[in-house]
Amino acid sequence: MFGPTGRLEEGQRLLLLEQLQSWCGDSRTKVTVKPVINLNQEKSAPGYAVPDRIRERVVLRDRTCVFPFCGRPARGCDVDHVIEYDHDAEAEGRPQPGPTETENLGALCRFHHRLKTHTAWRYDMVAPGVFEWTSPHGHRYRRDRTGTTALDPPDPGPPRIPSPRR
Repeated sequence: MFGPTGRLEEGQRLLLLEQLQSWCGDSRTKVTVKPVINLNQEKSAPGYAVPDRIRERVVLRDRTCVFPFCGRPARGCDVDHVIEYDHDAEAEGRPQPGPTETENLGALCRFHHRLKTHTAWRYDMVAPGVFEWTSPHGHRYRRDRTGTTALDPPDPGPPRIPSPRR
């Protein structure tokens, strides 16, 4: 904890230190102690599976599903390889284009993970925790911790044709 507050993850709210202390004094309280995680430190793992230590970094960094306008908590999301993992690369002696590392993983709820996988939605990570999405129609969005921003100017609609003067 940093200072006199902590964070209740499921409720996404701050708690006073006194409240945490009272909970810890209650035998019914379940306390989970986790190591400090440096979100600025990139981690990687061999193979396709995402180990818990890397998954936790992605969950803490992304906080929610990173699909445009989705707010589902990252804790219940899939962790997706932004650049697709090539299952044949190692066997064929090629470098892995989509490694299992924090800089190539994003939290996607199951619905948006499937939408990305089975449709023409595409995305890139342009900075840690900053994703740029392209829709099947070519519209682009930036998704970061503050939310979603459309990168394309709004469609102006059909041109206005002045009516003839009489």
